[in-house]
This record gives sequence, structure tokens and C-alpha cells, in this order.
Amino acid sequence: MQKVLIVFAALIANCLAKLPSVITPCHRNDPELEKCIIDAVYMLRPLFAKGDLGDGYHVPPLEPLLLENIEMHRGRQFQAEFSNIEARGGSNFVIDKLRANASAIMYDISLTLPKVEFVGKYFMKLNILLLDIQGKGDMRGQFENGKAVVKMRGTRYVKNGVEYVKFTKMPMRITIDSFKLHLDNLFNGDKVLGEVGNNIINDNQDLYLNEIIPGLEKSLSQKFLAVANEILATATFDEMFPI
Repeated sequence: MQKVLIVFAALIANCLAKLPSVITPCHRNDPELEKCIIDAVYMLRPLFAKGDLGDGYHVPPLEPLLLENIEMHRGRQFQAEFSNIEARGGSNFVIDKLRANASAIMYDISLTLPKVEFVGKYFMKLNILLLDIQGKGDMRGQFENGKAVVKMRGTRYVKNGVEYVKFTKMPMRITIDSFKLHLDNLFNGDKVLGEVGNNIINDNQDLYLNEIIPGLEKSLSQKFLAVANEILATATFDEMFPI
């Protein structure tokens, strides 16, 4: 998920009027526009991880990426909350496919996230297989071979007689191939029961992944859309996407 933010931020920063010296603009009529953007993204990703592009230009750092709380309530059988989530590993993404139309403000991006690790806090009450699993404390986990598909759509608008651009929507779809979660302090810290509980939780991932992923998609989409439009607010269309 972090990779998605890096990609769209590079797409935007790539074309700003006052560019940091590390960025080479990609022109909207370049016959190899997608290749230009991908090359720029790979060059910039270590800088986006720290949030410092040089020349006084800053963006929100992506290592770690801070995520909003995720809450799940399914009656008394299943209640869970994940908070203070920090995800790391964003700089190892791979761009599988990019389709760009700078004039129409349309970008379709497919990414692979080889490995992302995360830590945070949790609260959980789960009744499964006649076992009441309860706990509150620290959590850690990781997922591998994640896939993200993002559709960035924007529009042009006129302000003070000058044409600008803003993104209007940025839906995404996320799939995860392998996911592991470890919750500390299950059963009040009982090591044996805690291990049993973690094994059951990981063997029944559909219980929570089906709810975590939609919340994650919505949270990230809103965050990326807000950041993108904040960056775009000061650049005209012709400054952003030169011919």
C-alpha cells in the first residue's frame, strides 16, 4: 500500500512547476510516457521513503506509513480493533503495469508489494471453534506478494483565468497472497493458550481479512487523494504537464 502513495506522488511531483533538482519532468506528449514515469518513480522512491526530495520540497514520509484505526464488530462473536499501525517495507515495490493519459488526467497502476511488515496495538474478542479468544496489547505481522490496482482520475478546472488540475477519485483494490499475524498477551499472557489462539486466528484469516482490506482500501484512497490535491493546488495544468 505504501507503494501506491509513492507512485502517485511521483506522478504528481514529476510535473510540478518548481521541481526539485532530482526530478526530470515527463512531458504529456512523450511517446514513452509510461517508461519515463516508471524510471522517475524508481529513482525517487528512496527519497519518498524519508519524505525529503531536497531543495526544500517535502512530502509525508512513507517509512513508516501510519494507518488509521481498523474496527470490526460482528455481534458478540467477534469484536476487534487495530490501532497505532505502522507499516514498513514500502520501498521494495514493483510496478507491474502503468497506463497513463496525462491530458485526460487518467492513470491506471498495478503494483506488487513483495513484503510489508507492520506493528501496532490490538483489542480482540473472538469466539471460534468453541474457544473464547481474548486479548489486548501489542501486535505484529507481515504480508507477502500483495497486489494493488489503483485508478487515478482527475479533472481540469479554471481559477483566476488559469487552468488547474485536481484528482476527483482514486479507488483501489488490494489482494494479499500470504498474511501472518501475531497478537501478544492473548489469554492474559498464557504462552500455551496464546500460541493456540494465534494459530487459530491465522488458520481462519477470512474472518478478519475480508473486513480489514475494504477498510484499508478506503482509508488509503482518502489519504492519497487529499495529499495529491494538496500538492496539485499550486501548479497550473501546463506547468504540470508540459508539451
